[in-house]
Amino acid sequence: MRVLYVGNFNEKHDGGAFYDSNRKLANGFIRNGHQVYQFSDRDIARASTWFRSRKFGVVPANMRLIKTAKTYWPDLLFIGHADPIYAQTLKEIRKAVPHIKIAVYDFDPLWQEQTVERTAKHAALADATFITTAGDELRRFANKRNVVSFFPNLVDSSIDTVRSFDNPDPATRLFYGMGNAKEGSERRQVAEMIIERFGKETMEILGMPGNPPISGIGYQRRIGGARMGLNLSRGEVFPLYSSDRMAQYTGNGLMTLIHRRTGYDQIYKEDELAFYDDFDQLLERIAYFNEHDDEARTIAKNGWQRTHEIFNERLVAQYITEVTFRQELSEDYQWPTELHRV
Repeated sequence: MRVLYVGNFNEKHDGGAFYDSNRKLANGFIRNGHQVYQFSDRDIARASTWFRSRKFGVVPANMRLIKTAKTYWPDLLFIGHADPIYAQTLKEIRKAVPHIKIAVYDFDPLWQEQTVERTAKHAALADATFITTAGDELRRFANKRNVVSFFPNLVDSSIDTVRSFDNPDPATRLFYGMGNAKEGSERRQVAEMIIERFGKETMEILGMPGNPPISGIGYQRRIGGARMGLNLSRGEVFPLYSSDRMAQYTGNGLMTLIHRRTGYDQIYKEDELAFYDDFDQLLERIAYFNEHDDEARTIAKNGWQRTHEIFNERLVAQYITEVTFRQELSEDYQWPTELHRV
């Protein structure tokens, strides 16, 4: 089938986001035998005016999307995080391409109001909606046409190419790549606890004063130069929510430390991720694995194998296709497959 993929492909970053989940999902559709046309809504909006202004390019971008749909005649419109695209545009596309199915996705946490508003705008006109949060919170996006489902952050072996567990002598014991963590936030407090306990020499924590976030190949090389990765996300009290950091860590072979409250102990075994119950235990686990490197490498490799087996780009794209087109599931997917309906 033909897939019109509307999302933020971050062309403005000149390759800095080459590991973005949008590119992995596009690869998944292609590797499953589908043709994919990528429509980077933000970049097209910027390119549609002389001033390279996304704000003033929104209307032309919507017009171009409608024209693209009419010309390309897709079977599936897959759209996510596409703030510039109006709901009316989706109505026009459905009218112009009567056979089309529309699937909406969002990787961001549902505690963010902007995530809820953005997802609801497009979900109201969709056949299926996919969100990286599980549980009953998803029901709010369901309607008579639309079903809503959890879907996982994904890996892609052509993108997630690092094997951190193969590094016999990593320069960094723990890597934690945050965005800019606000002072007083849980993530900032935990990061400060780690530095106070273990020092800065072998603990690399980004997103704090003096250590800004990085992207591109530098970020991936940091993963390859570490043994452990802390996956602590904002809003992770929502079932199975995690930023895509989790896929980046496990997919590139870091031994990943994750709070048990996320619910991932229902998917991974104890020898695949390093779970902790509270932040005091987190510190003790870091100390333990500093002294037991062979165990850390074993858990890292097991988690890497498990992640690439169950959360790869082909399986996730296949699940999206089967749910959207109301097909019988062809796999025993290792994540919640409950469909929330009205």
